[in-house]
This record gives sequence, structure tokens and C-alpha cells, in this order.
Amino acid sequence: MRDYLLVIDQGTTSSRIVLYNKKFEIYDILQKEFNQYFPRDGWVEHNANEIWNDVKILIKKILKKNKLKSNNIISIGITNQRETTVLWNKKNGKPVYNAIVWQDRRTSEYCLGLKKRIKDKKIQQITGLTLDPYFSATKIQWILKNVKSAKEILKKNNLVFGTIDTWLLWNLTRGKSHLTDITNASRTMIFDSKKEIWSEDMLSTFGIPKKILPKVVENSYDFGSTDLFGSAIKIGGMAGDQQAATIGQACFDKGHSKSTYGTGCFLLMNIGNKFKLSKNRLLTTVAFKINGKKMFCYEGSIFVAGSAIQWLRDNLNFFKNSKETDKLYKKANKEENVFFVPALTGLGAPYWNANARGSFFGLTRNTSKEDIVKATLDSLSYQTYELIECMEKDSKIKISEIKVDGGMINNNSFLQSLSNITQIKIIRPENIETTSLGAAFLAGLQAGIIKNTDDIKKLWKKNSISIPNLKKKKAKSNVNKWKNVINAVNNFY
Repeated sequence: MRDYLLVIDQGTTSSRIVLYNKKFEIYDILQKEFNQYFPRDGWVEHNANEIWNDVKILIKKILKKNKLKSNNIISIGITNQRETTVLWNKKNGKPVYNAIVWQDRRTSEYCLGLKKRIKDKKIQQITGLTLDPYFSATKIQWILKNVKSAKEILKKNNLVFGTIDTWLLWNLTRGKSHLTDITNASRTMIFDSKKEIWSEDMLSTFGIPKKILPKVVENSYDFGSTDLFGSAIKIGGMAGDQQAATIGQACFDKGHSKSTYGTGCFLLMNIGNKFKLSKNRLLTTVAFKINGKKMFCYEGSIFVAGSAIQWLRDNLNFFKNSKETDKLYKKANKEENVFFVPALTGLGAPYWNANARGSFFGLTRNTSKEDIVKATLDSLSYQTYELIECMEKDSKIKISEIKVDGGMINNNSFLQSLSNITQIKIIRPENIETTSLGAAFLAGLQAGIIKNTDDIKKLWKKNSISIPNLKKKKAKSNVNKWKNVINAVNNFY
């Protein structure tokens, strides 16, 4: 019997496989961290083959562990770290260079050059995005320009591009499916989200040949099938991680908002079916397209969230397990005015300063590691506040609550900080694995287990609500201090 949905949740620091039953309850999870490469300051790379091999091994392991065969799997859903760029030779399946990660800042100078030629306004009008190294376009351009083998393979018409979703799908189907979904396409900075086509104008701007690009389809779709694990398993759902979390959080109505706290932090607000540009340096991106219905969202991106906690753990050795940060936060001295701007890979929205770097303010002889942990967690709350402020200005909608997800929301101190600083309700769902859940819903839609987004709304359940216990006046005072601090960093770099 086909009783399970299998989700590939390929993130920035780890790959995980999640098994769901027909009720969309988690049956099992397997996870594996993979290597991060930092060849130069601001450069971040992954080994695409390592990612694919990990995914393949994890699928085999989870099937074996649960005594399942491929014919027990209804469908596969894929969700992925977005913008991360892979170019490979379709003849032998070998990448021509490491995957360039969304966090990578190597094309900062190139972007500055384009801005001087006033290309940034045109880019936003077509793609909804801000000109920044964050997106795939300049990463593709860098590989085409700097990797000799890429040029040679392109001449032979064997070079293909994909974000991680496309790379995994291509390998799962043995090269038969070269597709991407509309949400991942909308993050490349070469896709016209209104017309739903690769933009000739953007391709010309970045010098990218159209022939290397995948076909763009809806989120719930017949993406092909894989026979690598026995009999064929259909692949029925695909979305970039933040949009998958938006689907998993059932944010299908205008004004609904969710914020994910993983490696980075991403706040998305559903703005309806019309493409609207932000005047406050947010991104306009495709939230999803399901059963022919397309919705857009505003998105604010904070590049460093969970990775700042990882940095405190691995580089500064403040603790051995991230779970310890909850207790450390509680032990911090509330009288200390320590602020941390975690711009370890630049600043995202609304500053978009690729050259900014992390900075501490207010350190004294009394400052402890507990104070630094608190400052790090609070910094994410302050940045979220700034994103909310921008979204409310753009949308003219008051945000009274946010659904949150991602690994960091297991930390109750952080959730309380988030509620105190933003002065709104913070809702934690019953299933915090909303990214994989969104991909499971998409695969379930394609398989006919659920019919539409109304069915998904009925399946979503809340776990807890955090409400402010800090006075508005004090919260506002702290926010003003934060703004002085982050402006100082932004102006310094």
C-alpha cells in the first residue's frame, strides 16, 4: 500500500528526509549536516555532489529503517535552500564548479557597477527583487565568466543551470526532468513574475543564455518519477523553502504572515494576486501557484539567524548544544545594554549592504557570554521588527500576529523576546517542520489526497501563543537604541 509521502528538505547546513503519513503527521525524520566551504572572505560554497549523495543515502536509510519499499511511497515533495546556484554538464552530470550559496557575496562589486548604470530600478520592476549578490543571476554570470570548463561545455550545448531543487530533480529522474517551480524561479533575478517567463531583458543584462535554463511550472505538478529506490515513485510537489513554509503555515489569505528562523530569517506576507512593488526595500516574490491560482508576497530577508547561534557554538565555543541558549538567555544581566548586529555575511532587508560585517556595541568588563547570547537572539527580534515596519508601510495592513517556524522557535526565551520587541502575538504551530509540511501538502495535492488550499487550512494547528510582557514604552526605547546601532554599522561599511 502507498501510505506515505516522502519529503526532501534540503537546507543550507543540512539535508533531511521527512516521512509523512496520509494525515500529514510526521512518521520519521533523518538528517545529515554537510560541509560548508569559505574559500575567501564573503564566499560561501557547497559541494553539489555531496548534497545529492547525502539525499540519496538518507532516502535509502529512511526506507530501510522503517521497513518500507518504494511502492509504499505515494509521492515525493522537494523543498530547498533558494538562490543557491549549480551549473553542470548534462552529458556526465558533473558540476563545473561548487554550488555558490545564497549567502555568497563575491559579486558585490559587480552589483555596485550595475547600480551605477541605474539597472537596479529596471531589475525590481521586472523581477520584484533588489539588485544584490543574494540572487542566482550574478552567481550564474560569475561562473560563466570565471570557470573555463563552463565556457567550453556551453559551446557544445551541454551546460545546464539549476537551483538546488532542479539539481536534485535532475538527478532523481536520471536527467529526464530539467524543471523548476515558479517560486524558485522568482528568486533568480532573471524571471518575470508577472508574465511567468524568463526575462529576455534580464538575460541580456547578465549575459545568461536562455538555453541553459529549466522549464518553469506550478508548485503542484507532475515533475516526473524516480526509479533509484526500486519501482517508480512520482515527484509531485516543489517549492523554495520559505514559500514551502508559507504553504505549511496555511498563509493563503491576503495579510497572513509567517516568519521562519532557520539559518537565516525570512518574513513573508501574502499580498494577494497582484504584483506590487515595495517602496521600503522589501522583495516582491511569488508565494505559490496552485491549481492555476497565483499569489504574491512581500519578503524581508535576514541573512544570519540560526547561523549566528552556530557561530557562537562552533567558533566561540560558548556552548555545546544550541538548546542551551534558552537557559543562557534567562541568566543574562537585564541591566546590560549589549547589542549585536549579526552581519556576518552582510545585511539583508531593508539595508541591502553586502559589505557590512558583524559588530558588538556596549561591551563592558561585566559582559558575560550569557549577555552576548541574549544580544544575539534579541538582534533577530529587532530585525524582525524592522521588517514588520516596512511591510505595514507597503501593504497598509496592520500585522497583529505572525506564525513562526524553524529550528530556533524551540527556544521559548527567543519567542518571548520576539513578542516583546515587536509587541505582537507570536504563534507557534503544532508541527514546526512547516517547510517539509508545505512540500508534503504540494505532493499530496498532486496525488489527490487533498483537493485544495481549504483542505490545508483545516489541517493546520497551533501549539502555543506568546504575547508581550514588556511595556510598549520600554520596547520602543530599545528599538530606538537598536536603530542607532544598526545605522552605525550600515554607515561604517
